[in-house]
Amino acid sequence: MLRINTRHFSSGSAIQAAAKKKVQGFSKAQTGTKAAAKRITPGSLYKRWQPTVATANLHKNATFVDLPMFNPNNISAADVHSFSEQQLQFLYRLGSFKQNQFNELFTRPVSLVRDTSTKSLFDTLQKSENKKVVITGEPGVGKSTLLAQLHAHALENKGLVLAISNSEILTNGRIDFFLDGDRYIQPMYIKKILTKFVKSNKKEQLQSIKLSKDYKLVHSEGKDLSVKRNVNLSAGKSTLYDLLSIKAPSRYRGAVFDAFLKELTTQSKHPVYFTVDNFSHLLTTPFTAYKDTWNKNIHILKFQVGQSIFDLISGDLKFAANDSCVVLATSGMDRTNRTLPIGLKKLPHDPYLTRYHYEQLLAEKLLKGKVQEFEVAKLNKTEVGKLMEFYQKAGVVLDKDLQNKTFEQLTEEKYFLSGNGNPRELLKSITLYPF
Repeated sequence: MLRINTRHFSSGSAIQAAAKKKVQGFSKAQTGTKAAAKRITPGSLYKRWQPTVATANLHKNATFVDLPMFNPNNISAADVHSFSEQQLQFLYRLGSFKQNQFNELFTRPVSLVRDTSTKSLFDTLQKSENKKVVITGEPGVGKSTLLAQLHAHALENKGLVLAISNSEILTNGRIDFFLDGDRYIQPMYIKKILTKFVKSNKKEQLQSIKLSKDYKLVHSEGKDLSVKRNVNLSAGKSTLYDLLSIKAPSRYRGAVFDAFLKELTTQSKHPVYFTVDNFSHLLTTPFTAYKDTWNKNIHILKFQVGQSIFDLISGDLKFAANDSCVVLATSGMDRTNRTLPIGLKKLPHDPYLTRYHYEQLLAEKLLKGKVQEFEVAKLNKTEVGKLMEFYQKAGVVLDKDLQNKTFEQLTEEKYFLSGNGNPRELLKSITLYPF
């Protein structure tokens, strides 16, 4: 019979024995007394530099400058204008202002009204037959600013604006989607589009549009979204505002969007301004980050919203109201390929190009819609001088910059440093000048 021997330790030996090391787990926090470094992530309370500057209310410390209000129906010579309170509220709700436009330097966003861009675009849309334009130009030249001026023009002319301010959400794979028949629905993005439309446009205009057909839609109310009921909307009695007031569950939101587009294209009371900013992202990223059951990237035209955008561009969907238009704006942040030049008939069709460099389906949509190009030119010296005068009054131009040179010499210098009239580079050369 075996005898189990046990070894007894003294109390001193037990104290001197090394403690067992704690196993490192999957937690990001480090073990021990050293505190873990705070990480700046999209879900944290910390913001990166650009969002911090844009949302820190720095404009409250800016110098007030009395400027004329922007009137799209009375455009004269080049001058710096400000927006009225009604226009500002409308543009903010549409998302017309970008974080990299340095609006925090002034008490409110300003805009340079130009004959070669603002007035020329309005005249082009008025004289054009199909009224479909894509705004092009180098980065920072003022494409998004021109789009904001067009939104203000729509407000003053009692138009309805359907704006896609950030097209990257359609392709980046960060929102929910599901397959409905032969197309994919993005319920959260549809909710965002409809909410922005009903909050930015006037309630009286939406209530004046009667529905053209009957609809039977699903509505959920209260905190318990599982409680659903059917809502019947009658043609000639119910309005577009009634349609947009329906809180449809996610699975039924695609039907609401179809009904919304149907009524928006059918009504003839108010002109519709359909705008897409950062449109070049859709042309250069036709295959989205969303994947199907075969783990293949889904094409943009297989999504309900993506298909609707290009149907409005091609003319498969048309607005019945007079003076309605489709205005697209490219972005200098996106890569370039042959899709847009071929769609504008600037280059011939090349069947040997890969789909990374040329997406034929999207180019055919542009060709079918007969989309025209509107290129935004750089500022001339007179326009740079107008901006420099405003920057001096606003306190952006420092006094030390004018110690050894005249104002005309400083304007010539900044015109050269801005790449011969790039508005964004002009402001950077003033505010980010290291000396």
